[in-house]
Amino acid sequence: MNIEILYPELCCLYGEKGNMMFLKQCLPEANFIETRLNDRPAFLDQNVSLCYIGSCSEQSQELLLDKLRPFKDEIKALIETKKTLFLATGNAMELFVNKIVCEDQREIEALGIVSGFAKRQAPQRFNTLLKTKFKDMTVIGYTSRFSHTYDLDPDHAFCEVEIGTGSQPNTKYDGIYQGGLIATYCIGNLLVSNPDFTHWLLQQLNCDKALPFEKEIRKAYEVKLQEFTKPHLELA
Repeated sequence: MNIEILYPELCCLYGEKGNMMFLKQCLPEANFIETRLNDRPAFLDQNVSLCYIGSCSEQSQELLLDKLRPFKDEIKALIETKKTLFLATGNAMELFVNKIVCEDQREIEALGIVSGFAKRQAPQRFNTLLKTKFKDMTVIGYTSRFSHTYDLDPDHAFCEVEIGTGSQPNTKYDGIYQGGLIATYCIGNLLVSNPDFTHWLLQQLNCDKALPFEKEIRKAYEVKLQEFTKPHLELA
């Protein structure tokens, strides 16, 4: 099994390296491919089961799009057929919409895999804790970003937000779950912090088994979950 980590030298904000390390521990027999910025993505020429893309800076986001835009048709076909599962966290989600609108109204063409557009608001940073529902699981974390994403199809949202804010301030939905694309603004070591979601992800790869340090990870998850019940919880 091939697992591709896309542009790890740039997509490494907010604990993303922890997710990368944890994936390797979860799948010790898999072949991990770390694709650097000037490398040709492995999913174009090999059978890649999972492609992971983490959060990056806005400048790096534009570099990524310059590299990926020539392959948007191939990426769309892989997602529609579910041949490759793409997992994108933080602002990596914005790579897959139609465009990114900058503060000066400059528009950056994105991959156009799904409907919607992102709009930046730097230097105003948006921070909030997140407690969400994905299928029958509770997924927790937080978001820290300079942008919101609008006009996403709620029927293809990744999760429904119970505490916090969705992809933009006027929606209770966050992210994208469409075909082979799973994308969410939820960060904070998403895989390490959410053992049930990680089990589900491994099931999609037909590799579900006990997680490394599962007892400790699940205990930490329960402690964090209890913190969300505090009556005066600060979201931002």
